[in-house]
Amino acid sequence: MNILVIGCDQVGAALIRDLERIGHDISVVEKDPEQLKRLDAFDDYTFHGTALVGDPTDPDTLRRGGVENCDAVAAVTEEDSVNLMAAQLAKNIFRRDKVICRVSDPHLQILYHKAYELETICPTVLTEQAVFRALSK
Repeated sequence: MNILVIGCDQVGAALIRDLERIGHDISVVEKDPEQLKRLDAFDDYTFHGTALVGDPTDPDTLRRGGVENCDAVAAVTEEDSVNLMAAQLAKNIFRRDKVICRVSDPHLQILYHKAYELETICPTVLTEQAVFRALSK
C-alpha cells in the first residue's frame, strides 16, 4: 500500500518505520525539517520513502507529497488543528477513502468523527484505557 504520513514527530517516525518494515511505500510531509532527522534515529532502520518539507495544510504541498496517488493518509502531527485540516483536504479535496486523524483532545475526537466523518485515533483515550485495564487486573 502507498501511504502518506503527515507529521514526523515520535509517533510519525515510529509509524513510518513500522509501516515500511511490513512492506508499505511511504511518503511523509513535515513542516519542520529538524523533525525528519527522527527517521535516522533508529539503529536498524533506513528510510526508503519520500520526505517533503512543507505545510501539510496546503493542497499543493499534499499534492507534491503524493496524496493523489496514495491508498491511505495518516495525519499524526502533534497539532490537532493541522491534522484536521490535512485530513479534511485528503478526504474531501483529494477523495482519499482511508484517512486517519490523530486527535489529542477527547472532545475534539468526537467532533471530528461526527461532524467531519473522519476516522480518529486519540492517544489520550488509548492511554487512559490502557492504564485502567492495568489497574483493574
